[in-house]
Amino acid sequence: MTQLLYHGIPQDLKGSELVPLGQLRAKYPELAAQYLRKYKGRETILERKIPLLNCLWNDVVQLLPLHPQKIFDRQKELGLIAEIPAYNYFAIDTSTLDPTSAAVYFKTAPGEAHWSVEWLSNTRIEELQDIPPATDKYYRSLRDSGQAVFNYQFIPHVLYKGVIDISNAKIISIK
Repeated sequence: MTQLLYHGIPQDLKGSELVPLGQLRAKYPELAAQYLRKYKGRETILERKIPLLNCLWNDVVQLLPLHPQKIFDRQKELGLIAEIPAYNYFAIDTSTLDPTSAAVYFKTAPGEAHWSVEWLSNTRIEELQDIPPATDKYYRSLRDSGQAVFNYQFIPHVLYKGVIDISNAKIISIK
């Protein structure tokens, strides 16, 4: 059975690989600076240690285990966004990834005490196809607040240590 993971297609993508931010700094410093802006005020996340993979957050490519359309549909249902942004994602087959370099990061609540990491090979991706209750609760808490939404808050992240060849990846669109 084909299992897909998703990664937003980066603006100004160079080459045919998804590269962790730590490596991107050396290859394309201007591009890395642009992508690092989303961590403004949260820079310590980049130095978070990832057990099992024995690396830091900025040494991995982050992927979604569920179709991104579900995320934006839910935000629209709750009135957090007026329209779903047109955006493209790579759909990456898990069979193309080295299982010794892939783990799943679970975070269930705010703070540094509420997370765990499991090997992707020990995780049932089909059980991660719905928006987690913690994410839905987070989205609901933002209604009428005017605060920006962190789209992937509390959604499991597949972390891949190394680069991902996307030359044969399928491209999907959300709208």
